[in-house]
Amino acid sequence: MTSIAAELRSILEAIEQPAWAVDADHRVSYANPRAAALTGHDSPSDLLGTDGRPGGHPGARSRHHAAPSHRCGTLTHADGSLLHVEWSLVPLARPDGEAAVYLFRTSAGPSGATREPSPKGVPRALAAQVCADRCRTAAGSLRHGAQERLASLLLGLSLAREQLGGSVPSPGARLLDDAARDAGEALAQVREVTGALYPGVLELRGLTVALTALAEQCPVPVAVFGNLRRRLPDAVETHAYFLIRDALSRAVHGAGAGRVRVVAELDPDSDPDPDLVVTVSDDGTAPGHGPEPAFLAAIAGRVALLEGTLTVRHTPEEGTTISVVIPVPY
Repeated sequence: MTSIAAELRSILEAIEQPAWAVDADHRVSYANPRAAALTGHDSPSDLLGTDGRPGGHPGARSRHHAAPSHRCGTLTHADGSLLHVEWSLVPLARPDGEAAVYLFRTSAGPSGATREPSPKGVPRALAAQVCADRCRTAAGSLRHGAQERLASLLLGLSLAREQLGGSVPSPGARLLDDAARDAGEALAQVREVTGALYPGVLELRGLTVALTALAEQCPVPVAVFGNLRRRLPDAVETHAYFLIRDALSRAVHGAGAGRVRVVAELDPDSDPDPDLVVTVSDDGTAPGHGPEPAFLAAIAGRVALLEGTLTVRHTPEEGTTISVVIPVPY
């Protein structure tokens, strides 16, 4: 049977957020390099076997991995000092027992600690915008470059075939027919890749319309709700769209859900600016099987880039709910 460490190694090493996996006894079974750096250890292996629960964990005496809301607590640095952190818990149901993944970022605490810096000192808001711009630029290059050239090629091949005419196709005509068919299939594939990189409807009409279009492509019923009456910053719209797409993929392809509910709305009570609150609820199985950890890690990476919070809850009666809160700058 594959261990939780083996399953999550490639996933947790790829995300920029400090994270570690724990077993049913809350002992660290795998930590990524950023978790080691955050806690002042030379190697992630130094954390193996230690108690993975942050200080102030509400389940300090429990063997069960509850799924509390996003919380604040402390981690012990290698030098003995305390690090004030914000953390989220992602429970993972496994055949060999319970497991979970903790995701961390530093916060301002009594000691005056600051938030975890972005890689190489790059502000997270700027990093999020760069990622969004990269997706949009790549999609634009395909849409206005390769896609237009393929469309022109297909038109030229069709016109050439008409010029040949003849009720009985000649070998040359059959070659043109084959070339036109291949060009048409290539054009369809380029359009599919372009939409996956950055949907045109997201750029033109915003998050709500893009989510409605995404729901229509889903093989199971997806209900979309929200109160977004204005466009959000490009980076927020882009990463919110893709993390919702990953959550839908997790629900359908990982959890075998039969229906999904998506809500994206601004929280008017958040201070000083409204937060974007996203929830994706499904009636599928508990997280932790097959490709689900990969989808959850992808979601966690985007949430960390936006300096948001992530909560995952599952109950046998209600299914799984992924909740994300993203600050929306003006």
